[in-house]
Amino acid sequence: MSVRGVAASDVERPRSDRDGRTLTHGAYARVREVADIALAIRTENLTKIYYLGWGQRHVGVKDLSLEVEEGQIFGLVGPNGSGKTTTLKLLLGLIFPTSGNAEVLGEPIGSPSAKARVGYLPEGPYFYEHLNAPELLRMYGSLFGMRGAELEARIQELLELVDMWERRDIRVANYSRGMRQRVGVAQALINDPDLLFFDEPTSGLDPIGAKDIREVILRLRGEGKTIFLCSHLLKEMEPICDNIAILARGQKVMQGSVEELLAGQEKRYRIEVREPDEKTLQTLKEQALEIKWLDEICRGIFAERDTAFKLAAELEDSGAHLLDVGPDRRTLEEAFIEAVGEESADASDL
Repeated sequence: MSVRGVAASDVERPRSDRDGRTLTHGAYARVREVADIALAIRTENLTKIYYLGWGQRHVGVKDLSLEVEEGQIFGLVGPNGSGKTTTLKLLLGLIFPTSGNAEVLGEPIGSPSAKARVGYLPEGPYFYEHLNAPELLRMYGSLFGMRGAELEARIQELLELVDMWERRDIRVANYSRGMRQRVGVAQALINDPDLLFFDEPTSGLDPIGAKDIREVILRLRGEGKTIFLCSHLLKEMEPICDNIAILARGQKVMQGSVEELLAGQEKRYRIEVREPDEKTLQTLKEQALEIKWLDEICRGIFAERDTAFKLAAELEDSGAHLLDVGPDRRTLEEAFIEAVGEESADASDL
């Protein structure tokens, strides 16, 4: 998909300091650490209790404290029933907290002025079936007071962004799930919001479509927008999020930058091989400190770099399906399981 003529490699554009000097990603992070950081979202002990009647109640979220900086992609993950959707609804002002407080774009949650600067893509969006894409976006644009040539130009811009301009005359009733998701992203952007809430934005998309949406999300961050992203697709969250919080049973159990959450043990190295044969597996067991399995992937952990890289070269020469060799680093899935255990929830996420 063409992102208005911007190549995928150009999506994450360099940032500059106040004197116009280009900053690397690391330098940019250090500048933000010492600067007066503006927050797009702040919650303090945010709690939502659902009273179900007959003395029963359900804890949606409890004592949730978050800080989301402007201009970052913030990921919220957790098992079903952990409180992700409750958190979204609270921040959007769709429901109200039992206790605690929160601010969105410097305003109390539910503030009309803050809502005018927010875009939202729910999971599985519903649209009027008889409309086509321009008609749909025209309706949403009118809710923000947009009219005439300005709105029409914005509609074309967004439909080109999500690769729906050539299919603009198709009625929603004939959309695939992926087409609905693309138009859903467009409607979330119609008012050029400063803050975007995306709930499972790649749901229903094939791998190419999911990659397209990730490129759009990265471009939006490059434009200075803040994205609050909820998804259970951990492998998709890992490469694009700046910070991640993990919820379990309505409470935050872990939060940090992706680098912090995924950092492995110091001075340890790993080799990953997909579906190793008996000889390869035996070699790994003999030389590795320990062996771990992640589905069909076998990971050997080594104390020395030279040992790991030498063995990796030998395994590759022998025809083994070598996936990775380098410093030991957890996956987001491993960090998630460590944080919430093997918990599973039968109830849907409230």
